[in-house]
Amino acid sequence: MSGHHGLASRILPASPLHILSTALFVNMALALLKIVWGHRIHSVGMLADGYHALIDSASDLLCLLGSRAANRPPDSDHPYGHFKYEPLTQAAVGLLLFFTGYEVLSHSYDEFVRHIHPHATLSAGGVMGISILLQTLLYLGEQRVVKLTGDGIVGADAAHIRSDLMASGAVLVGLFLSAHGLSSADPIVGVLIAGFIAHAGYNLLREGTQVLSDTSPLPPEEIGEIVSTIPGVVVCHTIRARGSKNRITMDLTVDVPGEMTVRASHEIADRIEDLIRARYPAVVDVVVHIEPDKEDLHASRIP
Repeated sequence: MSGHHGLASRILPASPLHILSTALFVNMALALLKIVWGHRIHSVGMLADGYHALIDSASDLLCLLGSRAANRPPDSDHPYGHFKYEPLTQAAVGLLLFFTGYEVLSHSYDEFVRHIHPHATLSAGGVMGISILLQTLLYLGEQRVVKLTGDGIVGADAAHIRSDLMASGAVLVGLFLSAHGLSSADPIVGVLIAGFIAHAGYNLLREGTQVLSDTSPLPPEEIGEIVSTIPGVVVCHTIRARGSKNRITMDLTVDVPGEMTVRASHEIADRIEDLIRARYPAVVDVVVHIEPDKEDLHASRIP
């Protein structure tokens, strides 16, 4: 695997847009190859994997468009930027995967009921072997891009490719078993592929909807404990965070002694921002609201 990883780093691009463009081209070529060969040998497993690759092409195109939109700078209509196109794309890819899983399951059921048996050949095994090799290189290349950039859309596509790899491996096993007399292996493989696809779709849909619904990506209690270690902070409360794994925005309220000057409280706010960003590199924006400690205010008003 380390050899494949080195090969992927040498021949595949390291930017999100370029790796997604490469994935689009590879999946379109694999889809055509698998569909033609699947019809030729009457293998529902290979056909299902081919149509899966076709949906992958649509998914890659969606990821490409989503990545372009998410990386646009803030403007008057989107003062906080366009990053939510990223989880929106993830959720859309998840829905596409559910649709693909249903199609694969339907094909498998038809083959089982109609007793269609694939004609497993050495050339079919070669097609699936080429597919697995290219998908492995793509997966390693996208994982590398995710580590370098933290791009959530490329991460979603990498998860998609991982399910493709499992599906292609299952097809290869099904063809081998069919060639050795186990004719029911092909539709069973189709059912397994549908399960792989649905699982990947669920994970992407859940992750995307969590970001879109502003589920907190950081534990508020932990943030409060960290901020409370800064001298001058009486208490930290009303802690809110939202965003994705690689882009988090947050705001919090800090009570300071009532007699503290504006300059000193501003310095505390700066220290809080620096500490949070150092502890959580994914945090891109921190808004600190400074309030005078209510007990101090109450005590100062007592005659």
